[in-house]
Amino acid sequence: MNIRRLRKSFGSAFVGLYRLLRDEQNARIHLLITVLVFTTAIILHIDRIEAAIIFMAIILVFGMEIINTAIEDLLDHLHPQKHQTVARIKDAMSGAVLITAIIATVVAILIFAPHIMDSIKDLKPN
Repeated sequence: MNIRRLRKSFGSAFVGLYRLLRDEQNARIHLLITVLVFTTAIILHIDRIEAAIIFMAIILVFGMEIINTAIEDLLDHLHPQKHQTVARIKDAMSGAVLITAIIATVVAILIFAPHIMDSIKDLKPN
């Protein structure tokens, strides 16, 4: 194992994440929602399995956002002029991110709703 190459690889990955958050508004929105979701998870004391499911849903959204950004940047580099095919590819990738975010939202609702309902029941006087 080459430690220098491994360190460089991790460094490149962190630079990529930094640039994603710096340059992509939607990635910053995903990060904000992630913080809100994890805060909610802590407040509601969700169990480890539920937390793992939510974590996976969030990672899928971030992964899709990273792929979308990489493909958009590649297409902009290869074909800087407006082109119908490039626009269709970008729209399809944006749609993939949207669908992933919607599914992650549904997962969060399915997990959080019972906990929220239980918390509301606990607040009501008997």
